[in-house]
Formats: sequence, structure tokens, C-alpha cells
Amino acid sequence: MKKISRYLNVIYELSRLDFKLKYYGSVLGLFWSFLKPFFMLAILYVVFYEFLKVNIENYQIYLLLGIVIWNFFADATKDSMQSIMAKAPLLQKINLPPFAVVASTIIHSFWTFLITLVAFFVLFFVSGSQLAWSAFIFLYLIVLLVALIFGTSFLVVPLYMRFKDFGHIWDIFLQMLFWATPLVYQYSLVPEKYLRWYLLNPVARIVVDARNAILYHFTPEPKQLLITTAVIAVIFFIGLAVFKKYGRTLIEEL
Repeated sequence: MKKISRYLNVIYELSRLDFKLKYYGSVLGLFWSFLKPFFMLAILYVVFYEFLKVNIENYQIYLLLGIVIWNFFADATKDSMQSIMAKAPLLQKINLPPFAVVASTIIHSFWTFLITLVAFFVLFFVSGSQLAWSAFIFLYLIVLLVALIFGTSFLVVPLYMRFKDFGHIWDIFLQMLFWATPLVYQYSLVPEKYLRWYLLNPVARIVVDARNAILYHFTPEPKQLLITTAVIAVIFFIGLAVFKKYGRTLIEEL
């Protein structure tokens, strides 16, 4: 128990350090956590709502919720992918478990996610929207999202450490996944013959279910939620197995 407590304390301290260093010397500091999603919201809103005339009610709220979820996934996986290499000098001096380094980076991203989520709900209530009991499912979706990020990070960290070009591949993959996730459009636009496979994308499913729960006041079908949970569980445990097998070895090669 004492070992676990010490382990968790290391993760907490590393994530706190990451959070401080991210905004160290910045004029706006923590305010950047709000600016990034709102700049993204402004650009996408003008392009898709004003220019392309996307017909989605309360589009700014619809769009912002998707952006908040997407940014958490994209930023957390990209930062965690580079986390061990970024902390190589520290790891060469201190015997830190590789899991703690990756976990601390994800937790740091999670704090930013919570900050932007607060901003979303402020705008949500200011717009006159209301929550229903279905919003409670959103808490479970956050758990799924965190599990997906951990599993994905466990997979990409060893790949990046072994092949530096993988960082560029991951950037391209994230661009593809952005458009394969219904952030700026409704998933109902996807042709029926592709929809089943499209919604196997766990990020897309989380975004769709989150909007349904928060904006439209209904919960996902139990069967579909079970499928999403199963897909994410598979990604998590495969990622964990890969990371446990190669993580420590790669650190020793730093």
C-alpha cells in the first residue's frame, strides 16, 4: 500500500510539474487553455456555419463539445508519445517507472480538459441550454475516453521511441481521424452502408454519445455502449501489454 501511495505521488508531482512548465514564462498563462478551443471554435463555426451553411441547431455548443473532447484525445496522445523522450535526462538520473511518466502527462492533459470543460458548460448555460438526467452518462464517457487515451498512448510511446518518424505518421493519422469523427458535421451524413464501421471509431462514438447525453437528453443504446466499451477495453489491454513488454527496455536504451 505504501508503495502504491508513493507511486501515485510521483505521478501527481510529475503532472503538476508538467502543468507549471507548460505555462512558465507565458504572458497569458493558463488563459491559453481557454483560447485554443475557442479559436478553433471560431474558425470552424465561420467556415461551416456561415460559409457552408451547416444546418445544426445551437451549432456553437454542438461544435465546442466535440472540440473539447477531441483536443483532449489529440493533445494527450501526442504529448504522452513524446513524454519519455522529453524526460530522458531525468530518467537517466532517477529510476522512474515508465508508466508514471506517461500517466503524469495524460493527467496533465486531463487537468486542461477539465478547465476547457468548465468553459464549455459556462457557454452551455449562458446559451439557455439545460441538462437532463442523461448527462450522468457523460461521466462514464469521460472514463472511457481516459481509458482510450491510456491504451493509445501505451501503443504509440514504444513506436515513437523506436522509430522517430512515427511522430509524423501520428500527426497525419490525427488529421485523418479528425475528419473521420463527427466534430463539424452530423454522423447521419455518413452513408448507411459505412455507418456501422464508422462508429467503430471510439472517438466518434464518444463524441456522438456525449452530444446525445448533454445536448439532446437521451442515453446511448446499451448494446452500442457495450460495443464501445469492449473496443476501448481491447485497445487498452493491448496497449498495456505492448508497453509492459517494451517500455522498460526502451528506457534502458536512452
